[in-house]
Amino acid sequence: MSNSRQILIVGSGNAGFSAAKAARTQDPEAKIIMFGEENQLPYYRLRLCDYIGKNLAYDKLEINHEEWFEKNKIQLELSSKVTAIDIKAKKISVNGKEYGYDSLVLATGSTPIMPSFEGKELSGVYTIWTTDDIVKINKELLAARKAVVIGGGLLGLEAAHKISEMGTEVSLIECMPRLLPKQLDEEGSEIFKDKVQSLGISVLCGKSVEGFVGDHNGHVMKVGMTDGSFFEADLVIVAVGVAPNTSICQSRGINMDRCLIVNEKMETNIKDIYAAGDVASVNGRWYGQWAVAGKQGQVAGINAAGGNAVYKSEDLPYILATMNTRVVSVGDTGLNLTDNKKAAYEIDQMIDKERFSYSRLVFKNGVFVGYMLVGEPAKVFNKLQPLMNTTVTAQTIKNILWQ
Repeated sequence: MSNSRQILIVGSGNAGFSAAKAARTQDPEAKIIMFGEENQLPYYRLRLCDYIGKNLAYDKLEINHEEWFEKNKIQLELSSKVTAIDIKAKKISVNGKEYGYDSLVLATGSTPIMPSFEGKELSGVYTIWTTDDIVKINKELLAARKAVVIGGGLLGLEAAHKISEMGTEVSLIECMPRLLPKQLDEEGSEIFKDKVQSLGISVLCGKSVEGFVGDHNGHVMKVGMTDGSFFEADLVIVAVGVAPNTSICQSRGINMDRCLIVNEKMETNIKDIYAAGDVASVNGRWYGQWAVAGKQGQVAGINAAGGNAVYKSEDLPYILATMNTRVVSVGDTGLNLTDNKKAAYEIDQMIDKERFSYSRLVFKNGVFVGYMLVGEPAKVFNKLQPLMNTTVTAQTIKNILWQ
């Protein structure tokens, strides 16, 4: 422990919060300062879509209240944008002020990607990433008759569902040939698409957006496609992915590719500088998951405070709960198998189109290695986890899923 240790944490998302919490536990005497660009206590970004069409309950979104930070002596600097890092002097610049550090944790997260669509600057075109975004979208929804959501990932699906529940006509556009192509095979994706469309949401896959057309007030009114077709829209949500926030690290000597490169201790190549969450890739692997960001932040915080923690990579289940259904994808699901590998795999599928339910069980050399579930079977996926990597029979698993 060191009474003089100063730990700076750049970023107030889950990785930054977890780093601060872990650092305080590791070193009760260190001075810990966390910087966040938003004027908002750290909050559960994953829950933002729950407030589409509703008044934001900031106190329910917050990870912890202000009193917690005061009790744990974690200094919060909100509305604070870090503009520079001086590696040699071990200082950062924030809103024109300089702060020295003994350890620095970079947990700057990521930013929604806005492709270079023509007309992207029109009012009525949004991404979803902050509480301010939700406030603006809710104002638009008061008069919106038709909405277009671009992107069929978790965020796009949740946004489309919430907007549709308000009675607004929604079209969901996905450029890939099917929904959730990394998580589901063709049969599972078709079942999920049918469920989405049963809610009155129009789904278009394999379609690409060219740009937006506005009215005389500069507000979006149409979404133009590369095939020349158009969709009317009073509101557009763009949810096509995120990009790590690495701008303050450019040309600073920190190794990076798309992300900041760290080892299993969340150390960058620069001594006493750590990175965690969406901005980091661990030994070449990037996750982009809330739970992973928290675990990485914990490791970074412990080590920044003098500990010796190690992040253990793991294949977490992909879980989607929206559209009044659930999708779970876990392990080696046998997607895109080459011919020379197919012989080792056995696939067991069951489909119930009327209930929008599906299961795909994957066995490799007789061992249960992965699965995909849609609908009712996905509700009991936790019962399958203890059976992973065992020689359990397909019938035993189906008896659990299709009771």
